[in-house]
Amino acid sequence: MNITEAMEARHAVRDFADQPIDAAALDELRAAVAAANAEGGLNIRLVHDETDAFGGCPTHYGRFRNVRWCLALIGRDAAAGDTADLDERAGYFGERLALTAVSLGLDTGWAVLHDVAEHDDFWHLEDGERMPAAIAFGHATRPGRPHRSKPVEELGAVEGGGTLADAPAWFVSALEAAQLAPSALGKQPFRFTLLADGQTVRAEALDGVQSEIGLGIAKLHMELGAAAAGHTIVW
Repeated sequence: MNITEAMEARHAVRDFADQPIDAAALDELRAAVAAANAEGGLNIRLVHDETDAFGGCPTHYGRFRNVRWCLALIGRDAAAGDTADLDERAGYFGERLALTAVSLGLDTGWAVLHDVAEHDDFWHLEDGERMPAAIAFGHATRPGRPHRSKPVEELGAVEGGGTLADAPAWFVSALEAAQLAPSALGKQPFRFTLLADGQTVRAEALDGVQSEIGLGIAKLHMELGAAAAGHTIVW
């Protein structure tokens, strides 16, 4: 399974089994974390704990069980050479790691944790760092289920009042990939507009819970969907 196929296969889970993770898969995931940190100006940590990889931190939404592994998405609000918001970068690169994990046969679940600065035994936040979210991963006790998605007509538009029927196939393919993007409470608070030049896409976070994280996730899905149609998105 490649990372694009993983978009279709990925469904959020919160209940994990005790089944160990293959060492080769962990090595690939560690390499992907290193690449995400270098490219995104982040300090993502891969955390393992035999009791609770969330370090006892309460979750913003949903009850997780038996989380032994997680990705702590840590970074600074200003990264050298990158103007993207930390939450957006955490969403983009975190989802890239989640899809990598799925492509390796693992299951994942996004979580926003509270009181993260109080658990230095699991991760350490340097001055100026924060942790917008975490991703639990491992083997699920049961398969996840597809989440609800907005219609493509609500996710995307064409500048100047055109319809998606007039849009190029790659833009529709990108929006269909964005439909698969996870978001807080399944609200998908983001919108993409194809500008008049027919190449540039404007990405907007709408009002909603963790909308900037959701925007980052959806931008990755848009890029993967467009790439599957032979196009590279210009933001």
